[in-house]
Amino acid sequence: HGNYWSATPPAERVEFNVDSNSGQDHDNIWEIAPEKTIEFMKTVATPWIAFKVLAAGAIHPSSGFQYAFENGADFVCVGMFDFQIRENAIIARNAVAANQNRPRPWRA
Repeated sequence: HGNYWSATPPAERVEFNVDSNSGQDHDNIWEIAPEKTIEFMKTVATPWIAFKVLAAGAIHPSSGFQYAFENGADFVCVGMFDFQIRENAIIARNAVAANQNRPRPWRA
């Protein structure tokens, strides 16, 4: 999702804008239209590995994992420190359990 402090506000998102040479740029957003990706992935029958779901730490795992799994991801690929593994595994397990009946069938 794009609800984090460094994301480009939805009204200002421009496709393929890398640097407009203005002070308004938020050049660190990965996906400016996640709803389009979600819709496309509903048509794909292979497993989906979602990445960048935590926006380099700008999104808490409970929010990022929930968003990824409820919208069709079968896996999430995330980086974390060793002291975060236990908590993130618990959060991921809970997010998967909460989304067993999501619209996109599980592919893994």
